[in-house]
Amino acid sequence: MTFETRGLSFGYAKDRTIFENIGFSVGKGEIFCILGPNGTGKTSLLRCLSGISMPLTGSVTIDGKDLHSLSRAEVAKRLGFMPQLHSSIFPYTALEVAVMGRSPHLGIAASPSERDYDLAWKNLELLGISSLAEKPYTRISGGERQMVLLSMLLTQQPDIMLLDEPTSHLDFGNQVRLLELLRRFSKKGFSVVFTTHFPSHAFQLSCTVALMNKGTFESVGPAETQLTEENLRRIYGVDLCVEYVSKANSRTCVPIIKNDDGRGVGAR
Repeated sequence: MTFETRGLSFGYAKDRTIFENIGFSVGKGEIFCILGPNGTGKTSLLRCLSGISMPLTGSVTIDGKDLHSLSRAEVAKRLGFMPQLHSSIFPYTALEVAVMGRSPHLGIAASPSERDYDLAWKNLELLGISSLAEKPYTRISGGERQMVLLSMLLTQQPDIMLLDEPTSHLDFGNQVRLLELLRRFSKKGFSVVFTTHFPSHAFQLSCTVALMNKGTFESVGPAETQLTEENLRRIYGVDLCVEYVSKANSRTCVPIIKNDDGRGVGAR
């Protein structure tokens, strides 16, 4: 399975593009991380990759087939998208939201089967949120909604997962659990594309990283070569350091916040 985009550009007017000339490919079991500052077009890019938004130029293909030549049902069976923000005016339970992931696999006017509900329940358990099963989606926290949306994505069982800042509303523990799940999914053959503001997450997944800035990919490559202090300082405009943590066998990114005397806040 190959998910690929070439020469992709998008904007709400041809003379005001949000991003342009984006190209990359993701194979079976690979994780691709898009990292960059606010306003550079990461969410708009994922919306184009999912088929929600129509690009101005370029193509998105799954195994060589253009995304827009496929029916919405065919796309939904192959590709799942988890947005950064989501709200509902209807008080569906968390279990009902999770089982909505089966919609692409059901016939017209068909209702979810017992097997569909069992699958949704297992995914709630996998994410450690089965206690939310009967709670209204409209009355749980933003982080809990994020986990329920992930359970819906898993219940959909797509080949390709697109996740827009999936850790943005999660506490530290759930961030770690989500990263562990993404690694497990990739080993099972799922292809994962996600955006983030946390360079350390890309280090921990040891994945391919695209540095997106001012509407374009500045560079693409392994996290270890792309997420340098120089690159991150340039993109985010802040002082920071990248350090290797031997116990975790991974690098991490730490911002340097200075006192009035110019020394780091943590300096003694």
